[in-house]
Amino acid sequence: MARQTQRERNAKQRERQRLLRDRHKIERRPARDDFARILLFRVISGLLKTGKLTKLGELEDELVGELTQQGFDERAAYEVFSALVEQYGCGDSPFRRKVHLIH
Repeated sequence: MARQTQRERNAKQRERQRLLRDRHKIERRPARDDFARILLFRVISGLLKTGKLTKLGELEDELVGELTQQGFDERAAYEVFSALVEQYGCGDSPFRRKVHLIH
């Protein structure tokens, strides 16, 4: 049997991923990124509410450091974190309802 070409393997992988996303949508299964967004919101807003700004700064430095090690621009990472703190600091949930999940 001949070995599959890269194009064939990629096409099969795309199809598997599409089917998995469709199944997760039907099951209304949250993804890892959904949990990560909620967790980051809860941590940042909690630190702001309790006035633990030193801890928030430490978290910022740790996260930016890890992102910088992955190759992201340090200044840009600090800007993104600051924008999240500003957005999450208002107290209201910044997340849109997932109307496609409601029956």
